[in-house]
Amino acid sequence: MSKNTMTRADAIDYAISAVEHTREYWETDGDWPSEKSDEIIAVLKNMHAQLTKPRAKAVTKARKANENLAKQLHAAVVERGDGMSTKDFVALGLPEITTTQKAAAVARVACELGLLTKCVNGKAITYALA
Repeated sequence: MSKNTMTRADAIDYAISAVEHTREYWETDGDWPSEKSDEIIAVLKNMHAQLTKPRAKAVTKARKANENLAKQLHAAVVERGDGMSTKDFVALGLPEITTTQKAAAVARVACELGLLTKCVNGKAITYALA
């Protein structure tokens, strides 16, 4: 099965072109008033603008929560003074971080924020101050 590569915005753009090109036929035929084609084009252009306008990146509640947890992990690493593993983060006893997977996800956010840096030593992964 082939994937459809035409988007809704492309289809509306094509429809605008079709209406503009057939406007002459409609006007000479006399069955279709020209203001109707202008109205159709205006509606289609509005729809196209809505589909193609850039969207603001929204920060989710989970991301905000993970950013706050990342700051807490940063504080724990500062207090300890050296690198910590995900098991160490779980051992901190934070109620939101109960698994090493969650600890790794929050540590990744801390790395993205520039609070921590990921250190790989063979199979051992620790997170230290950036």
